[in-house]
Amino acid sequence: MKYCYLFVLVILFACKGQNDADGTEAQSIKVINDTIALERREVETGPVASFSEKVKDPLNDWRFSVEVYETRSTFDYLVKLKYKELEAEDKLKIPNFGIEPKVEIRKGKEEQSCIIGFLDKKGEFKEYKLVKIENGQLKISTIRHYARTRYKVKK
Repeated sequence: MKYCYLFVLVILFACKGQNDADGTEAQSIKVINDTIALERREVETGPVASFSEKVKDPLNDWRFSVEVYETRSTFDYLVKLKYKELEAEDKLKIPNFGIEPKVEIRKGKEEQSCIIGFLDKKGEFKEYKLVKIENGQLKISTIRHYARTRYKVKK
């Protein structure tokens, strides 16, 4: 019987709207920055950013390379990775800061490593993902997470 009461209480609280301090019902608002189109009109066929480094091997002409390509979505990119004969892909999502995204790849601190990032509104490079060769294996990891939020202020 106590489970029946508990169930009824859960249903009542779930159905009741969440009220603010002044008694009005709170609403969830999805804010979209409409200054930049969410879809590109033209998608570049070549890479928008690339990095390449020769792999030390006396017998083969292998390379460690990373290339970033645009997709139809303005803030989504395709990352193509290559190490020796291994090829892989990853996705990159740039936050919408109200400017056209600019992706860059810079040399990493370690040998055969690079950092994929983007430029913010001030033109500062923001590190996003690290691509490196570790023990003969291709590794990609996220260095930092970025997000943009906006709040609605009551007047």
